[in-house]
Amino acid sequence: MDGDPWAAWLDPSTLLRAGAALTPVGALEALLRAAGRRLVGTRVTVPGSGGELSLRFDSLSLGPDPVGLALGQLDDLRLVASDVRWRDLRCHRLVLVCRNVHVRPFPAPVAVAAPVTLEVAVDIAVLAGMLTAARRDWLLEPAGPGLARLRWARRPSWGHVTVTAEVSGTALLVRPRELVVGPRRVRLPSWCPGRRIALPALPRGLRLREVVVDGEEVVLHLAADEWREQVPTGRLEGLLRRLT
Repeated sequence: MDGDPWAAWLDPSTLLRAGAALTPVGALEALLRAAGRRLVGTRVTVPGSGGELSLRFDSLSLGPDPVGLALGQLDDLRLVASDVRWRDLRCHRLVLVCRNVHVRPFPAPVAVAAPVTLEVAVDIAVLAGMLTAARRDWLLEPAGPGLARLRWARRPSWGHVTVTAEVSGTALLVRPRELVVGPRRVRLPSWCPGRRIALPALPRGLRLREVVVDGEEVVLHLAADEWREQVPTGRLEGLLRRLT
């Protein structure tokens, strides 16, 4: 037989035409593959109790093997999206990686991923807007890898303070490192007080691990030890029919 018979059997349209009774893991795997093919390049809006999430679906990849599927294992899943909007936050890139995705069938089918990492890239102007909301007398701009500049809004030409950003609980801590006034540069001591910027509440138990300033963007690295969601087979089959 030409081609990959396993891939042909898992094709969602083939399953639906044949009226196959899907297991929870089979239905989830077929749904993810159908989404990966049908939704690429389209805009998707997902309602939620924490606020509506809207994004452009760029890619979704997963690589289970037949033996793993038989045991309820989907292995790793990677989703890439762009132009993401959630509440008041807008970012231009989102990369979600779910490790060790599997389905626990009893007592009710539940999809589990452990761990989950999320990379969110936002324009530094977004961070500048958050700082302005907290302190209207400061302006924020990029200053090279890992660095940014703070200027006094009333007299931006007077000079600036070079700062770094780090995670402090549920806030972003902006620390001053160097004072620049004209040609003079003064390195500031480590005990200089920083400015805390409150971050929006994060969904699904995610926590912020690291903030990296890279050129014109700020990359937020988030993680969750585990994510789980019920996967009723009937609901998955309904979604699968809509996609196919």
